[in-house]
Amino acid sequence: MTKFYIYTFGCKVNQYESQLISEKYKKDNFVHVETPEEADIIIFNSCTLTKQADKECQYFLRKASKFPNNPKIILTGCLAKNKNIDIKQNLKNENIIIVQDKTTLFPEHTKQTITSFDKRSRAFLKIQDGCDSFCSYCIVPYVRNILWSKPDNEVISEITNLVINGYAEIVLTGIHIGKYNGGCSNLLNKIIKIPLEFRVRISSIEINEIDNKLIELMQNYPEKICHHLHIPLQSGNDDILKYMNRKYLTKTFEEKIKHITNILPDLALTTDIITGFPGENQEHHKETCNFIKQNPFSRLHVFRYSDRSGTKASSFINKVPQNIIKSRAKDLFEIDLEKRKEFINKNIGKKRKTVKIGKDKVLTDNYITIITDTTKISKKIFEVIVPENAGI
Repeated sequence: MTKFYIYTFGCKVNQYESQLISEKYKKDNFVHVETPEEADIIIFNSCTLTKQADKECQYFLRKASKFPNNPKIILTGCLAKNKNIDIKQNLKNENIIIVQDKTTLFPEHTKQTITSFDKRSRAFLKIQDGCDSFCSYCIVPYVRNILWSKPDNEVISEITNLVINGYAEIVLTGIHIGKYNGGCSNLLNKIIKIPLEFRVRISSIEINEIDNKLIELMQNYPEKICHHLHIPLQSGNDDILKYMNRKYLTKTFEEKIKHITNILPDLALTTDIITGFPGENQEHHKETCNFIKQNPFSRLHVFRYSDRSGTKASSFINKVPQNIIKSRAKDLFEIDLEKRKEFINKNIGKKRKTVKIGKDKVLTDNYITIITDTTKISKKIFEVIVPENAGI
C-alpha cells in the first residue's frame, strides 16, 4: 500500500483543499501516515504570502528531500504558482513534482466536497476562490487569479453532510469571499434554512462587501450565524490605503463598523493590519494606532510588510527599515493585547453559545475561547458563562 502524508502551510482555503486531496487519496486506497518520514508520497500544500512563508516552505522541502526513503514530493499551492521563485533551481531535486493546478489532485473542479475535517472539531468549507482586487502589496491575485464560486446547492449539501457527520460549526472560507457569485448574504439566507443544529462563521470579508441584508441575518439568526466578523483594515491612514490600492477611506470604514456594532453590540470585530508599508512614516503609524484605539476592535492580526516581487508595491521607494517595522509592530501588539482585554471584560459573566474545540476548550459564537471540562457535555451547541480567564 502506498503511504502518503500532507503538509499544509497557510490559510483556511489551503487546509480545506488538503482535506479534499486527503479524501481523494484515501478513496484511491492510499494510506495516510502521521509523519512525513514514513511516507512514499509527500504532498506539500504551500503558501507564498510573505517572504517568511517562502523560507519556511522551502526549508520543509529541503528537509523532506533528504529523507532516507527518498519519497516523491508533490509541491502544490501558491508557492508552486509563484513565477518569481524557481523551486527546481533552488532545490535541484528530481523527486519534487510541481503541480500548479490543484484540480489535477482533485478532479472535477465544480464538485469539490468533503465529508469530514481530520483532527478538527470545526469544519472549514471553501465556497469561493480567486481574487482580482490587486492590492499593491499582495501576490495572491497573481497566483490565484481565476474567480470561482461553489454552486449554492453544493454548499447546502456539503454543510448538511458535515453537520450529520458531527461538525457543529462550519467556517465559510475563500480567497475573496465577498466575490461569491450571487452574494454572501443570499447564500447565508439559504444556509440558515437547513433544518439541523449547527452554526456558521464567516472567515473574512471586506468592509465594502457587507450589505444590510447580511447584518440583518446576523441580527435575526444569532443561533445560526456567529456574531464575529473579520474585516481587514490594513492601515488607519488614507494616504497609505490609497497606495495599497484599498477601496475605502478610514471615515467610511469607521462609519460602517460603528453601524454594525450598534446593531450587534456583542460582535467580535477582528482585523488585519500591515505595518511598515513603503512610505509609511511615524505620523501614519500614529494615525493607525489611534484609529484602532478609537474603534471597537476585539483582536488584531499584525503583519510586517513583506516585499513580494512582481507586485506594484515592490517597486515603491521609501522602504521602511526592518528595525522600524519591528518597533511599530510591537506598538500594535501592545494595542492588540489591550483590545483583547477590553473585549473579554465586556463579556465576563455573560452566557454565550459555544461549541467544543478540544477536550477542555470551547469557542463562543463571538470568538472567545474558554477552558472548561467538556467530557460530560453531549450537546453540539451549549451555553457557557464567560469566566475571567477567557481569551480571544
